[in-house]
Amino acid sequence: MPKIFKDKFMDVITIESQTFRELSARINLIAKFVTTVQARVDDEPADSWVDNYEVCTFLKISERTLQRLRASGLVKYTLIRKNAFYRISEIQRLMEENINLQPY
Repeated sequence: MPKIFKDKFMDVITIESQTFRELSARINLIAKFVTTVQARVDDEPADSWVDNYEVCTFLKISERTLQRLRASGLVKYTLIRKNAFYRISEIQRLMEENINLQPY
């Protein structure tokens, strides 16, 4: 017998039919949940977080202008260890509303 097949054995596991049906139903429920969540994720645009530098570079504004937008409440942000982060959807909203962004 070749060596690669020497240690290969199939285990047969037997369970009651009711237990099998319950297990199968749970697996189907999990699969349905994963499919539903994946469909929602596919429908929503990627909404990742960006920092000050990325926002300033993209919008071509200074950090001070971005700070003014934060202070006036025109842009939502989250502070993590004294660093501001913005959702991409928030920056898109800012652009769609045509907020007056003063250049440098």
